Amino acid sequence: MIKEYLLNSNKAKELYEFAEQLPIIDYHNHLSVADISENKRFTDIYDLWIKPDPYKHRAMRMCGVPEKYITGNASDFEKFKAWCSTVPKLIGNPLYIWSQMELETVFGISELPNKDNAEVIYEKANLYLLNNEITPESLLKKFNVEMACPCMSLTDNFSVIKNKTTIAPSLRGDDITAPDIGLIHKLETLTNKINNLFDYKRSIQNRLDEIEKVGCRFTDHALDNGFKFYADDGENDKRFELLLKSKLTDAKDFEKLFSYLLVFLCGEYAKRNMTVQLHIGAERYTSTRLRTLAGAAGGFAGIGNSIDIKSFTQMIDTLEQGEYGLPKMVLFTLNPADNAMISVLSGSYNKDNVSGLITQGPAWWWCDHKYGIIEVLENTSSFGLLSNFVGMTTDSRSFLSFVRHDYFRRILCDWLAKKLENNELCCGIDDLRILITDMCYNNAKR
Repeated sequence: MIKEYLLNSNKAKELYEFAEQLPIIDYHNHLSVADISENKRFTDIYDLWIKPDPYKHRAMRMCGVPEKYITGNASDFEKFKAWCSTVPKLIGNPLYIWSQMELETVFGISELPNKDNAEVIYEKANLYLLNNEITPESLLKKFNVEMACPCMSLTDNFSVIKNKTTIAPSLRGDDITAPDIGLIHKLETLTNKINNLFDYKRSIQNRLDEIEKVGCRFTDHALDNGFKFYADDGENDKRFELLLKSKLTDAKDFEKLFSYLLVFLCGEYAKRNMTVQLHIGAERYTSTRLRTLAGAAGGFAGIGNSIDIKSFTQMIDTLEQGEYGLPKMVLFTLNPADNAMISVLSGSYNKDNVSGLITQGPAWWWCDHKYGIIEVLENTSSFGLLSNFVGMTTDSRSFLSFVRHDYFRRILCDWLAKKLENNELCCGIDDLRILITDMCYNNAKR
């Protein structure tokens, strides 16, 4: 990869030389907590680079690679070669450059993978892994990661990351707002007997206290395609009783209980000064065949319809009127049509002495490429405040995906430099350094 990639002027290069030195705070990812806990040593490049990455699996399927060589029973080398054969077909897709960045940054391999050099790269990378102790801890250090926040559930064992100085959990709360009997039984073994909704909320509070002790500052909830908010109608105690008896069958009743529990949780988050991340608009049910083959996170989800903004703002308004007011919120939009609508909300709610109470998150999932990143930056700049932007996050299962922070910083620096050179910004280079520090580091750290 050329050193000047995406940097199209001397000012952009000057800004990037500053930005690339900033530490990384990756406040939302899906890294393996088990691998982190044992500080797993990686000995095979397929296991480290391809196996945990649904982005790569998706691209292989798009190129017609048989599932046998993606998630099937082919050997690790056969799957590695299938990926290498796919890479030359990805020109224009961010995976094309990310793959080069990942290989070069970690292994010092600058060749573009293809079917002809796959075996050479495989042997060279595995020799590197043999001679160097590559673990989650060493990779975090290599990428200058000050803090990474993998998703954990309230029923997970928090002690496995207790003494990890560069790891803090990001609470994934989707199972709590859509509980089933299995989850309730798990909570009972960890806290108290759950006979009603009051007991359930007490159990949640207990586990929130525990996850807070191991450094949790971020929480995450998905508002998938079709989300609708329902105000509390006073019937949720009854709905929960039906749930305990496995008799809650009406879809609308589930949605109403979901809304009630989400409001309750956001109040608890506000009380604890936790930041809530809302991931909005995924259509997770596309191919039944692939869901069966590859699992729920297999890389085949789609973009949903534009959000029901009236319903969404009713939810936020309800939260604002709660005892603890609004928690800090980062709003991730998957449908690009929602970008301006969500950015504008950053000025629609506030708390005294709180900067950036609501902000639009970075370009997310299928949108975290140059086109999507610039679109979010333009919307945030026009409708919100760049100075409150909380920076990039990988949202990835791969330990090599931290290169996406570098990718983002290159795009940001070139975008700002162009605006400066086009006389769109009446400021100096030092002002932009301050802005970049806030956007790439300080705001997430705060």
